[in-house]
Amino acid sequence: MDFLLTRVEEDERIADYVASVSPTDDAQFSAWATQFAFDPERMIVAVDYQRLEAECAAKRRIIEAFRAAPAATSETLEAVLLELASAYADHPDYRRQWRRQQWG
Repeated sequence: MDFLLTRVEEDERIADYVASVSPTDDAQFSAWATQFAFDPERMIVAVDYQRLEAECAAKRRIIEAFRAAPAATSETLEAVLLELASAYADHPDYRRQWRRQQWG
């Protein structure tokens, strides 16, 4: 869960940074790129940073639901968290044992 929260925080920083340097507040505007201040080697393309912010908020709500869930439902929520984490499978801190079988 800490791995996923850390990735969400990174995504939030990206969205905040893109919002601060965006030449427009139009969420559909994605024709520019800028160096990411936190990682100058990485280029960030401004693709709907509002959607990224909403996605981060949704992930946080799912994580909080997992924390608050009784044991009987936490297994299902854990599977959801592992699926969300799989989007970051190329991250060096991602663990192979988190991979789950594809849904039937």
